[in-house]
Amino acid sequence: MDQIRARTKRRISLTLKDIIDWINPVIRGWGNYYRKAHVRKLFNRLNNWIVRRLWSHQFKRWRNAGWKKYTPTILYDHFKLVNLISLIPSLRSQS
Repeated sequence: MDQIRARTKRRISLTLKDIIDWINPVIRGWGNYYRKAHVRKLFNRLNNWIVRRLWSHQFKRWRNAGWKKYTPTILYDHFKLVNLISLIPSLRSQS
C-alpha cells in the first residue's frame, strides 16, 4: 500500500491516465504474487482503496466534483486499471 500511496500523492501533477499507467505494474505484481492464496476479500478491499486514492487525487487536483464521473467501471474499462480480482485463477475461469 505504501507504493501505491507514494505514487498517488495528491500533489503529483500527472493526469489520471498517467497515474494508472504508473501504478498498474505494481498492482499486477501484487496480483501475480499473491493470487494463489485465499486473498479474495483482501483484493476486493485493495481494489476499493485504490479507486478511492485515485478519486482523492482527482478531487484535489481539480477542486470540484469532476472525480464523480470516474466510476470504478470507467476506471477498469476505459483507463485499463488492473483489477486484482480478475487475476485470481479460480475466478478468472468462472467469468
